[in-house]
Amino acid sequence: MKIFEMRGIRVEKKEAIKNVKQFIKDRQYTYKVHDIVESYQEYYKKGWYISYTMKDCIKHLKEELEVLTAA
Repeated sequence: MKIFEMRGIRVEKKEAIKNVKQFIKDRQYTYKVHDIVESYQEYYKKGWYISYTMKDCIKHLKEELEVLTAA
């Protein structure tokens, strides 16, 4: 049972990464997935300043970022 659940999480994370990469490509941003995840965790969630383009990423990728930052 645990193996199945873990595989489900991995698939979900892979899909989230794929969506983030596609969003970056579509918007022609120069970010990497790690940049967006880090800004979300270390700045946005703490109420700190983030750039307009980073806000755009977070606004449109909130579900994906929740998956990628889940423990």
